[in-house]
Amino acid sequence: MAKKEKQQEKHQKDLEKQSNEVEDTKKYTEILSRVINEGEEVFKIKKITLFLSACIAGLEIGFSYLLICMLYFLLGGSVDEQVIFKLFGLAYPLGFVLVIMGKSALFTEQTSVLALPVLNGQRTFLEMLSVWGWVILGNLIGGILFVFFIGAMASELSLFDQDTMAKIGIHVVDHKYWVLFLSAISAGWLMGLLTWLLNTTVDVLTRILIIFIITGTIGFIGFHHSIVGNLEAFGALLYSDDVSLIDYLMFLLLTLVGNGIGGAIVVGLFKYRIFESNKK
Repeated sequence: MAKKEKQQEKHQKDLEKQSNEVEDTKKYTEILSRVINEGEEVFKIKKITLFLSACIAGLEIGFSYLLICMLYFLLGGSVDEQVIFKLFGLAYPLGFVLVIMGKSALFTEQTSVLALPVLNGQRTFLEMLSVWGWVILGNLIGGILFVFFIGAMASELSLFDQDTMAKIGIHVVDHKYWVLFLSAISAGWLMGLLTWLLNTTVDVLTRILIIFIITGTIGFIGFHHSIVGNLEAFGALLYSDDVSLIDYLMFLLLTLVGNGIGGAIVVGLFKYRIFESNKK
């Protein structure tokens, strides 16, 4: 009788395990479906609307840059510079919260979202590149406008000076090309995961916490985010002789491509392949 009871108990555990695996697969499929649908909706937006939304995102992400500059200016001279750079992780999330919760179009948030409909056969690779192009252009223009705006106003409000903008930009740009590229891939990977995690919940506070944790990690480690980095590098281009136009453009190229690879390939492709393997 004892042997039979053990067999029944083992059989029951096996059934529970199978049930949990089926439930996990369903949850994974539901998340993937939501991300794919989100990407499909982006493809349907008119290009001019998408461009204007991207410009707004470039402006809004500027508030992360504003806080970073203020933090550096306030603590400079009294706190070790490397510690200040780590504290950027506390200031980094604000712009992302404004952009993501406000539904503006941010390139690094769109990478994996737009890649999944392509992987699913709903859209073409060229369509994805077209949307990316409009979003990137809008993000960069919005960011550049914010740098001009805050560069002229910050000293008048005693927030920080132009020398602060130059030092932060030099710190961001002054790396070997392969370091910038791999760092940008890492940042894109985390941003792709952010998009995935945000589709697991609808609770506002939970979503804000997720944004804070992921983007705060990017800021703390110092991974290179192309859109925030655009403001930082452009500030140095304006107010420092140490950053040339070539330096600025190479920085943009490496970080944009790196972010795209991190979000679209590392997250989009891997997540989708897991889904494909689960179907077999």
